[in-house]
Amino acid sequence: MILFFGPPGSGKSVQGDLLVKRNNWQWLSTGQIFRESKDPELQKRLASGELIDDELTNKILDAALSEAQSGVKVVLDGYPRNTDQAAWLIENLPKHNREISCVVEFDVPKEELVSRMVDRGRAEDTEDVIVRRLEIYQEKTKPVLDFYRERGVPIVRIDGIGTPEEVHERIHKAVEECIQK
Repeated sequence: MILFFGPPGSGKSVQGDLLVKRNNWQWLSTGQIFRESKDPELQKRLASGELIDDELTNKILDAALSEAQSGVKVVLDGYPRNTDQAAWLIENLPKHNREISCVVEFDVPKEELVSRMVDRGRAEDTEDVIVRRLEIYQEKTKPVLDFYRERGVPIVRIDGIGTPEEVHERIHKAVEECIQK
């Protein structure tokens, strides 16, 4: 399993799609699963910019991992969002016969993130919501990197600026190196 890690707007979804197509892997995005949900309460939480609670997120991810094709690498985007979720993932991956090969951290300046999110035109991407989502990322999500680093999980930092193809080549090279270790 490859974890894509970075703030909202860093390009995880675009790059996840490119990586899975190139390697015939599977992409799982908790954000995409949430956005496709018909649950009005879930949609209300998304519109506010706040995170979905851990219990529901873990339940949804557990079901998605159960449905994932056995033996095919998974690129996971949007999870974990905090250290409790990071611990849950490590604890629950063995029952799905999976482990974390590496974490790909997307490095993109804040101004670029805001610009990208405004440009993509999602209903939930108002300026206030964007600012709140970036604050949550810094406060709650970024500490996950230290959590995995302390457990020996390889973390590669990728410059997320450039054309999608340029960024993709950086990611592909880094992931190949992780998998071969």
